[in-house]
Amino acid sequence: MDYVWHFGIVWDYRVVFLRGAWITALLTLYSTLIGVSLGLLFGLFRSSSIVILRWPAAVYIEFFRATPVLVQLVWIYYSLPILTGLQMSGIASVSVGLGLHAAAYFAEIFRAGIASIDKGQWDAARSIGMGYGQAMWRIILPQAVRRMVPPFINEFATLIKLTTLGSVLAVYELLHEANNLINNTYRPLEVYTVLALAFAVLIYPIILLSQRLERYWKTNS
Repeated sequence: MDYVWHFGIVWDYRVVFLRGAWITALLTLYSTLIGVSLGLLFGLFRSSSIVILRWPAAVYIEFFRATPVLVQLVWIYYSLPILTGLQMSGIASVSVGLGLHAAAYFAEIFRAGIASIDKGQWDAARSIGMGYGQAMWRIILPQAVRRMVPPFINEFATLIKLTTLGSVLAVYELLHEANNLINNTYRPLEVYTVLALAFAVLIYPIILLSQRLERYWKTNS
């Protein structure tokens, strides 16, 4: 029997998608803020010559990169309250979990960006009396940031996709709202098709921007 598509049902429930999109945007924003803040800190530690800073940062980065993000989210939501007595909401758990996970990747982006700057820049900074912190903030990071932007944008796009894992913790982001809509309408093909298209519309321009910036800076470097 030929399947009869009925996308009108999705339009009738468009408020559900808008509500899910809002939660997805919040999760992406919160996790990005956490990820960039911690990523900068651990990236600087990872680039440090001080062992007591470098090794803990390396352990953190490798641990979060080597373990599945879904396991991290579930552990934060279910296990952390048992150990600490701190019970976070689903949105908070997903934001913190994704933020901690993203921080490991942002840290590597910071580290690689810093390492890409010629050592002569450090020597020039020292020759005019700058210390490590001054040289980092006034000379090294401003140059490194341009090289970091494309991978930063890619990681941001990845975070948007990872917010769908919030559905496991009953967070009403796009995927969870879509599943609820399917339970009410019994139209999975239409709902999942629109969901896929919605993420494509959200994420493709971000990826395209990253590619354009990367090509632009390569040709103008």
